[in-house]
Parts: sequence; C-alpha cells; structure tokens
Amino acid sequence: MRDQEVLRANKELAAYFKGRRTEREARAALKIIKAFVRSREELDPKSRPALPGVRTAHTAKKPAEARRRAKPHKQRRKAGEGTQPAVTDLQTPPE
Repeated sequence: MRDQEVLRANKELAAYFKGRRTEREARAALKIIKAFVRSREELDPKSRPALPGVRTAHTAKKPAEARRRAKPHKQRRKAGEGTQPAVTDLQTPPE
C-alpha cells in the first residue's frame, strides 16, 4: 500500500514540474516521499525491500542469442552518399 502511495506521489511531483499540478499538491506529494525515505532509513540496509517501481535484480534477462536475432535497425545513409553530383560540381577540362 505504501509503495503505491509513493509511486503516486512521485507522479504528482513530476506533474508539478511539467506545470500540471499546483505547488500545494507538490508539497503534499513531497511529504509522502519524505516520510517513506525516513521509514526506510530506520531499516537495516541488508533487509530493506526494493524501491517501489524498480525492477529487482532477479528478473530474467533476454538470452544473448535472442538479442542477436532481433531485427536490426535500419542504417542511415551518410550525407552525400548515394546522391549524384550537381552539374556545378563537375570539373571542366583546362583549356
């Protein structure tokens, strides 16, 4: 329950910086976050649960083979590559 409250408060604070919430709402959200931090500081660092919204280190990652088989990104052409020279770029033979 507390984790959900902190996630909501974090979103409220982000909305304030984007101009979507009032300062009063941002201060209320900040109080919730500060209380959460204070309560975490009292816990032993080894027994603290993961932060809300953060994926734990135990999540399975894609195997290396699956990453290699992924669809490759389109490569962009460099400037001037594949274009024909303009008429002014052609040199005329010296007379």
